[in-house]
Amino acid sequence: MRTYGVWRFVPGLARWLQRLEARERENHLLAAECQRLAQENFRLKGPLRQRQPPDVSPQSDEPPLPPELLRWLVAGTDDAAWFLESGRRAMATLLELLQRHGVPLTASGRWLDFGCGCGRVLRHLQHTPAQLYGCDANPLAIDWCADHLPFARFAVNALASPLDYDRDFFDVIYAFSVFTHLPQPLQQHWLEELHRVLKPGGVLLLSVHGDALVHQLSRAERADYRAGRLVVRLPALAGTNHCAAFHPPAWVRTVLAGRFEILDFQPEGATGNPPQDAWLIRKT
Repeated sequence: MRTYGVWRFVPGLARWLQRLEARERENHLLAAECQRLAQENFRLKGPLRQRQPPDVSPQSDEPPLPPELLRWLVAGTDDAAWFLESGRRAMATLLELLQRHGVPLTASGRWLDFGCGCGRVLRHLQHTPAQLYGCDANPLAIDWCADHLPFARFAVNALASPLDYDRDFFDVIYAFSVFTHLPQPLQQHWLEELHRVLKPGGVLLLSVHGDALVHQLSRAERADYRAGRLVVRLPALAGTNHCAAFHPPAWVRTVLAGRFEILDFQPEGATGNPPQDAWLIRKT
């Protein structure tokens, strides 16, 4: 990582440099984690390699499959068939909810896949008329997307930073299984930031862990959850699959979505991320 030395004391630059250093530090840690997982879980040697499983291959007009490691990071498994199927199901959930609430699919619309990973969902939207964007805190995943998904525009964001988009920029934002891996301060930070870049009247689709997973909680965690409090495991590992957040519906309504109008709530409705709940909310 670079260090900026005396530049951090130049008036007007200090805050910008702090944000830049934070982004570089987080991206460095994520890249290191990816390489560690590659060695421990997949025994890959050298750079990430592309391997096409013999029994599963995309259709001729579809993008190639990402490497095993990237599939595992976004889907919890490197299984190629589930990677494709779960992405299709998530896409179907998104389009069904948008249609139900009269959100048009137009060529002028801008859609953001927030936490896009290696394009698990975005790859299935390439034939929609909307202008597609994706962002993620994992630079390896974004590099892969930029190389293999030319129908969308991609950007790396830090784990906690402003997005590189203007205010009121997007018509639709979706975040599948993103807030499920963030502690409360980061969840509130990102809801504020997504509110900023969403157009008035624009919609945001979130998937979260809800009542269907209460049985996985400890007795103390269940007591907190049933009292309407957010439950977060391993918050120090925010942004990874090790950090898990569980969202009581009452907490989503009153805290997480407080600045939005709730259009739809589907318990276990995020079919590409079972058994997560689906929430569609609108910026008023």
